[in-house]
This record gives sequence, structure tokens and C-alpha cells, in this order.
Amino acid sequence: MQRLVTLVLAAAALLAGQAGAGALTGLEGSWRTVRHGADVEIRDCGDGSPCGYLVAVNAQVTGGRHLDERNPDAALRARPLAGLPLMWGFASARQGWQGGRLYNPETGQTFRASMTLISADQLRVRGCLGPLCRAQVWTRIDTRTAKGPQDE
Repeated sequence: MQRLVTLVLAAAALLAGQAGAGALTGLEGSWRTVRHGADVEIRDCGDGSPCGYLVAVNAQVTGGRHLDERNPDAALRARPLAGLPLMWGFASARQGWQGGRLYNPETGQTFRASMTLISADQLRVRGCLGPLCRAQVWTRIDTRTAKGPQDE
């Protein structure tokens, strides 16, 4: 019985942390998208809300492009894809984050977006353009287990 009570309290604390205003608990870190295999770093925008930045993307997907060439704003087309802001403007919601924006450099489109942390290693990201919406589940990238040349 004591185990059950401990488990319930731990689960409640986890859920409260995820739903708390401005709490990025568990959301910050590196995530891999589904469709393009891009790596996105999510961190605090500076105001307690999450922002996402493109870290890396498969060269086959970009067709060798290294700049934000499809941006509708001609003044931004010379920006490098690496470090490009992809996610911003989110507000804490009862379950996750909503009211944000998600930029797709492949098309130059910006979508309304929401995010929900499903588990420690899965993030549901939903983007909408008009009435049409699409969701993906991103996977956390565990950099602690990645081995570099110096580890061999």
C-alpha cells in the first residue's frame, strides 16, 4: 500500500510540474523530429516559455541548402539553417503549451502550434494551418549516451 501511495504522489508531482505556469521541467533538451530527422534544441526563451532552435538536419532533406532560402521575408533568406528559431510564443496550458508558432524552413510556412510532453522521451508537437492540423511525436536525443571519437 505504501508503494502505491508513493507512486501516486510521484505521478501527481510530475503532472503538476508539467502543467505549472512557466515550468519547462522535462521539456528542455534535444529532440529529433519524425519526418525530417531534424534535431531541435528546446530551451527557455528567457520569459519562462519554450523556444526551439534547429541544431541539425539531414542534408538529403535540405538538398544541400544551408540557408533559410524559402523564408517569405527576403531579408531573412541569408540566415543559416543551423541555429534557426523554429518554435516560439507558447503559453503554459493545463496540459502542455499552446498558442505558439512553428516555422518550417522547408516550405517557409509558419503554423499555429501546441506541445504536450507525453513522457520523459516523447513530445507531441501539433501544427495547424487554417483548419488543417497535423501532429508528430518527437523523440528525445540522449546526448549522455552518444559517443564521440574521443570516447573510443
